[in-house]
Amino acid sequence: MNALRPNVTASSNKRMMVFILVLTLSGLENTIAELIPEPTLGPIELGISSFIFLPLALVFLFPYIEAAIAVPLGEIVFTEFLLGEFGGLGEFSEVVLVTTFVYVAAQMVHDLTNPRQVFLAAAFAKIGSQIPATLLDMGVIWVGAEEFEAVAGLPQSVFVIEVLDMIPEAIITGLVFGAIPTMYLVPSLYGKVEPLLGINPRPQSDASMLSEIGIMHVAALIGASILAFFFATAGFFLGLPMMETESLLNIGALVGLTVEDGGAGIFISLILAFILFLLVVAWGRNSTAPTRQQSQTRK
Repeated sequence: MNALRPNVTASSNKRMMVFILVLTLSGLENTIAELIPEPTLGPIELGISSFIFLPLALVFLFPYIEAAIAVPLGEIVFTEFLLGEFGGLGEFSEVVLVTTFVYVAAQMVHDLTNPRQVFLAAAFAKIGSQIPATLLDMGVIWVGAEEFEAVAGLPQSVFVIEVLDMIPEAIITGLVFGAIPTMYLVPSLYGKVEPLLGINPRPQSDASMLSEIGIMHVAALIGASILAFFFATAGFFLGLPMMETESLLNIGALVGLTVEDGGAGIFISLILAFILFLLVVAWGRNSTAPTRQQSQTRK
């Protein structure tokens, strides 16, 4: 992990700043995606689920575990908690999967100026996490298949819909609004964003993408898939409803700013995320101001 060592040793304040920055940016892009109408083709949705290239680019620039965790948490905090739509413990299955795949993908990139490396890593982060997520949905249906016995062939049809739904999601969100923009955004931002937060840019290396991916990373991916399945099915084994909005504790209904007009709730979330984003940017500029003055004085 020599290529990551300078960034990993950043102070806790800097890492917290990156966490909040990625969290708010993830919340912003997910909230904006909620405002875009989603066309459907039968039971298949063809809309944009998120503009994941925005937080993903920051995780590649700052490959901390805190930044990776902030990617799925941004959606939960700003588009579920604040709207009172949090689905309980089952939501953490997505947190585990997205965090693990995004973090491992960030370790795969050794040259942030290489668009090919960035593209492959970004595609792995989004599309790679979709595969176990789809299998997870199928597993949840299989676990609760007793509820579908009244309609013959319904579980099988749901399996087919899950696979067909994954394909446009992988193309639209994973590639068009994921890997492709990230491929151009990361090389453009490299060396320009890091000084604003007082963090040294990641050193470049000629190593292959898989050279730093060892058995521990593979074990983390497998373990995350197993843990995600546990979160998604825990409600069933505890005798609780399996529906997403009723799984375990519907915490969002208790703490969220539930608004009957969904559009108003989304705009409230968007405004709060934007304000927090501006505060973090101002915080970063103020924290780096003394460092810049000292460097100018030495010159």
